[in-house]
Amino acid sequence: MWNWLKKPVAVHQLVVDFEKDYNLDKQCLASKANYLVLDFETTGLDSKKHHIVSAGWVKITGGKIHLNSAQYQLVRSPASVGQSAVIHGLHNSEVQQGIELEDLLRLLLQELTGAVLVSHHSALELNFLKQSCQNCFGRSPAFKAVDTLKLELYKMRLKGGPVAQNSLSLSACLARYCLPEVTEHHALSDAFGCAQLLLAQLKSRGASCTLAELFQQSR
Repeated sequence: MWNWLKKPVAVHQLVVDFEKDYNLDKQCLASKANYLVLDFETTGLDSKKHHIVSAGWVKITGGKIHLNSAQYQLVRSPASVGQSAVIHGLHNSEVQQGIELEDLLRLLLQELTGAVLVSHHSALELNFLKQSCQNCFGRSPAFKAVDTLKLELYKMRLKGGPVAQNSLSLSACLARYCLPEVTEHHALSDAFGCAQLLLAQLKSRGASCTLAELFQQSR
């Protein structure tokens, strides 16, 4: 109600600078690209009602996961974590010690420069990232992501036959490639597992696979 009375939020210069500098060569070989593998834990699935409570990410460059790039941040929430604590294990007392959402976004925009965003079931990360930028900065960049879940689904459909329930969870995908289990619903652990999965998927696609193909298969 009374939204027409609100003045428009000025677009933050940070977004303008990011959009100006963010150029990806989609014909680049996927094995040569730089990636930022991201995971959020949230208070729910609706980016307009719920909030990010933690974020974890790690970078891949030169076909290798760089552990020294790993970051884990608790994010201060304006509302109680409620029943979501059962999923991610974070409680209000911990979350309130986190950084502000705007500070998280500043970090992420800086880290994303020159890198391809990657997540497992990226719709959640993309929705929360876009909504958060909209809320904090007045506009969101047109983020795109490589989705390791969609890449796996694409490969399974090529083989034919039904896709079994839960066969596309991160844990199931890791097991399929004989990769080690991760602690689920911990943002950094899930990001690391997703990074391992991406490297395995790239290897299975061959040396000629391009970023354009990954984006196409992530749709």
